[in-house]
Amino acid sequence: MKNFSNTYIFLYITALVVVIAVVLTLVSTGLKPRRDQNKQAEKCQQILRAAGHDIDRSKAVEAFSNLAEPLTEDGRQYRVICADGSKGTAIRLDGKGLWGPIWGYAVVSEDGQTLKGVSFDHKSETPGLGAKITEAAFLKAFEGKKLYDKDGNFVSVRVLKSGTASEIAEENRVDAISGATLTSKGVDEMMQSSLHSSPITNH
Repeated sequence: MKNFSNTYIFLYITALVVVIAVVLTLVSTGLKPRRDQNKQAEKCQQILRAAGHDIDRSKAVEAFSNLAEPLTEDGRQYRVICADGSKGTAIRLDGKGLWGPIWGYAVVSEDGQTLKGVSFDHKSETPGLGAKITEAAFLKAFEGKKLYDKDGNFVSVRVLKSGTASEIAEENRVDAISGATLTSKGVDEMMQSSLHSSPITNH
């Protein structure tokens, strides 16, 4: 059996690591355009979904070009035609769930008073619990909710536990997801902070 010196072994391992690193870099670089395309398609689909459109991701970018246009250079607000034919403003939402980031879009009516719809997504919320923020039943509860109370004060749309005593009117709230208290709280805080800072609603 041939014995190799420590120097030989060190150089061999170093060369192997370098080769693997180069291969991984080339693969990552080659896949970047496809990742960027998928990310853009996902974003377009999310915004259109919040506006009431049910469009497959493969067709989302093309549909988006006909139904939406940017309002800000940072890509956080878009003018969008909703499924009912009305116009609204799609606003980017960013927050934190139980296990990681949560995000999405809220489409607000032209007068800045009413939610037309929302779409949410997450990185690592618990399946069957926090991950329910992406399900149609939860998303639909936001449709038509008011962002201001009867006195004209901004309250957002609060996500509160069902049956909780609160001064928040029914038109300004939706029920939290049972068993997903912290994720629901994350959505609640995300809605408040992201919408309050928007010039569309902050008037």
